[in-house]
Amino acid sequence: MEQHYQMLQKQKQILTHQQIQSLEILTMDNVELEAFLQSEYLENPMLEHTDGTGESALFSNAVQPSSEDGKWNQKIEESVDLREYLKSQLKIGIDDKNTIRIKTYLIECIEDSGYFTMPVEEMAVQCGASVGEIRKCLEELKQLEPIGVFSADLEECLLYQVKSMKIELPELENIIAHHLEDLADGNIGKISRLLHISTAQVRKCALLISTLNPRPARGFGTRDTEYIVPDIIVRKEEKWEIILNDSWIGNYQICDYYLRMMEETQDKELKRYFQEKAQRVRYIMKNVEQRRETLLNLANLIVDFQNDYLEDCGNLKPMTMADAAEKMEVHPSTISRAVKGKYIQFPKKTVLLKDMFSAAVVKNGTKEEMNAQEIKDMICKWIENENKAKPYSDQKLKEMLDEKGIPISRRAVAKYREALGIRGSFERKEMKESL
Repeated sequence: MEQHYQMLQKQKQILTHQQIQSLEILTMDNVELEAFLQSEYLENPMLEHTDGTGESALFSNAVQPSSEDGKWNQKIEESVDLREYLKSQLKIGIDDKNTIRIKTYLIECIEDSGYFTMPVEEMAVQCGASVGEIRKCLEELKQLEPIGVFSADLEECLLYQVKSMKIELPELENIIAHHLEDLADGNIGKISRLLHISTAQVRKCALLISTLNPRPARGFGTRDTEYIVPDIIVRKEEKWEIILNDSWIGNYQICDYYLRMMEETQDKELKRYFQEKAQRVRYIMKNVEQRRETLLNLANLIVDFQNDYLEDCGNLKPMTMADAAEKMEVHPSTISRAVKGKYIQFPKKTVLLKDMFSAAVVKNGTKEEMNAQEIKDMICKWIENENKAKPYSDQKLKEMLDEKGIPISRRAVAKYREALGIRGSFERKEMKESL
């Protein structure tokens, strides 16, 4: 055996801590940003917080004790939050600190249903980790209880449950992976022919599938009631005015007292400590200001482009995040982070910022463009009027749209249906039969 050494030149982008922090701050909504600044204020002596009148506000947001505390504690204990339950299963002391950090972040990103649909590449950037590390952590998180948690879709969720029950029926896994919609439509004969098994075997599999849990988070309490706090407010007097709902940010600044102490002290270690803390505050305030600038530019772009919609004299025009990124001369991922979890308030309603974006769908044989909301409205109307004993599958809805000259994929139909909060045909039918 011989050993050979070879030098390889490889280009790899490494994000600095400041860049990662900038991305994290851009992703935060106003409530999360205020919580982040409050936490930093309590830990960093160089960050000063006033109540708007110049008075120190160290205890302005502190929770005051109450005779009702016992009652509230009891209520919290009775409602187990899914994310806290998942965190309690992490192998502290076995996994290294970085793995625990990544897993904790992924748990925070899980959907209330128990599914996980965030792109692995985006998670890698936000966690400052490699795609391989993210995939490895996700695979380990999928082994946690409840079974099926962290699945990407219904099929994967059900397959994990089947494997955990150690049921050795290849046809069962095949039906779950490829024929759930046929099963929901009652096409027993079709499945029997395609898989070359008897209808009795198909019915046996259908009975087993009906005992599985399509929503792994079912039975867990949700988080406390959250009130919508708009991040951007749009109002009109003579012309449209855009306001970022973050006036409280002005209450945070670098502390003059400790700056003077840093300049006057002769203690080198103390001076270095203050310099590090001051530098961190400057980076944070710079990143916060950059976030404000990005949101304002994005809001101005939306208001200019969707003026007819805001004036209530037209529909929402199709515009993708990539279109917005091109106009603002930034990367599309910047727009994706900027809209994440944020709300925009108009005179008549408050909506998620991401709902202002949609791809254009051109009707066959015409130049007429439709936006996502119009397609969602059609899907919603059809499902409301469907035969509840035989609900429309995503494939059927796709075919109905095709008949209207609207060419979109079955995957896109599923995405629109889920955005409307409507369950799949299998779950809708199952819910009907269980009443």
